[in-house]
Amino acid sequence: MRPLMKRGTANITEETEVKVARMASAGEDWRTGKSIIECNRYMLDNSVHTDVTFNVKSTMLLAHRTILISRSQVFESLLTSQASSGVISIPDIEPAVFGKMLSFIYCDSVDVDDSDAAGLLAAAKKYKISGLEALCMQKMKTGVSIESVCIVLNHAADSQLKDKCVEFIFKFPQQVIETSGFLQLQPQHLLAIIADDRFNVKEELIFETLVKWSEKECIRQNLSINLPHQNQVLGDIVKLVRFGLMEHKYVKEKCKKFLSSESYVDIMEELAELGNNSGLIKKKRGLVATPDDSNSVSSTLTSNSSSRVFDHGASSTSYGASQGLPSSFTSFQSNNTRVLHPRSNPMETSTSSRSSQDIPEVTDCIRPVEAVQRYSLEHRERVRLGYFIEREQRIIVERFEATQSGKAYTRDNKDGVSFISSENLKLHGMLIYGSHQRPGSYEIELEILVDTGIRGSDLQRVYALKTSMSSDGATKVYELIVSPAVMIKSAKVYTIRALFKGQASFYGVKGISPVLKNGLQIDFVTDITCLNLTSKEIGQFPGLIFEKV
Repeated sequence: MRPLMKRGTANITEETEVKVARMASAGEDWRTGKSIIECNRYMLDNSVHTDVTFNVKSTMLLAHRTILISRSQVFESLLTSQASSGVISIPDIEPAVFGKMLSFIYCDSVDVDDSDAAGLLAAAKKYKISGLEALCMQKMKTGVSIESVCIVLNHAADSQLKDKCVEFIFKFPQQVIETSGFLQLQPQHLLAIIADDRFNVKEELIFETLVKWSEKECIRQNLSINLPHQNQVLGDIVKLVRFGLMEHKYVKEKCKKFLSSESYVDIMEELAELGNNSGLIKKKRGLVATPDDSNSVSSTLTSNSSSRVFDHGASSTSYGASQGLPSSFTSFQSNNTRVLHPRSNPMETSTSSRSSQDIPEVTDCIRPVEAVQRYSLEHRERVRLGYFIEREQRIIVERFEATQSGKAYTRDNKDGVSFISSENLKLHGMLIYGSHQRPGSYEIELEILVDTGIRGSDLQRVYALKTSMSSDGATKVYELIVSPAVMIKSAKVYTIRALFKGQASFYGVKGISPVLKNGLQIDFVTDITCLNLTSKEIGQFPGLIFEKV
């Protein structure tokens, strides 16, 4: 028999229509023995008295206006504004997905697979079918995939699911960026992902994907696709591409039209000055050179790849003002930008007996983890080498399972902890706790020592500084920058000691040792010479920030 158009979720043929007619003429009732849901299913599958036709990417699906209107406010608005004889075009949903959505509308249930969960979720959102939306979200919580993760992130309402999506994206960045879902990311999510240190993808691919995304976003905003509109929808996102890591020719031919004249000149001049026509400048990702020392390998850490405590903040652009980002994303509040550079080199080689007067004072080396900005837009405009930062992950080793409040600092007792690494590393910084209950300030004298003989009997200072910090009373963890980074040799015992002068702070409990992360093992050991209740189980220094070498 010749097949007719596709109706409901089945191919209806002339043979089927004849069968239905015969049942009616013989007095048989197809409703007999069927529940309401089974009757709805039969009417959908067999197109019984359908009165609305959907053209879903050239596939015709038939349904019933009354049932659709009873289940969806969006369908009600759509169907009451359409002529009864008209065909409604659905260009943005796959036929199989639309068919499954119809099945849910008629039967209040449908099998959701990993392959179609993201598409069904988007369709449920579009037509405001809350039951289907909840079903899809539940499925996705148990099985985020490369194809679905960006869609899930767009629609995730709870921070736990958002965090899961973020970690998944940074685990498979190369695969995720090539999905259609990546081109559907909401602007605030795209901005945070592109800026993040963990998004380890070639800059050329990032740039080309942003161009494609801008075309899709123009369509979503009902704008014609042209360069001014693409620049408009991209906003500050394009500034977070590291153009300095691209080849000179590629920047000139492909990227110039998306850059301001000033930014383009900065990038091209720097490439020429460094004589690096290959575009590969060996500066580690997360390290930004100072304006006065653009050719120096020493640079200041301005990145944080922690995946735990961050402000659900927003960009200074129009993106993300109210949505809130996953806790694995940093905020991008340019008005809080601080360029963090020590006034002098604090690296020391003398022993720990050196007097405190010899310790250099360092300013602006501490910032709240909840407000860390990996690549501040304001800073990128001011420091052109921001375009030359390689994408490379830092490792943050956190050593406590929980946080409490009320740790006191009295009688000039020091806090300290020792650690041993399984690999050679660079120590770029550490996490420290701030004040609790009310704002406060601290004077800090810090030193890092290495045991050159028997632990505790022959310590040599390798780093020292004096600094101060202000705490708002609510932010628990701050990042203290170690610059230049301290080389940590495997199997050596290193000790961090600090004298804090200030009010009571948060502190960590339920210490973990050893800590295993990214193939690295850090064993923490109590420093018995420090008497302010910091040990491997409790106290200050909740985390250390490393880079593998």
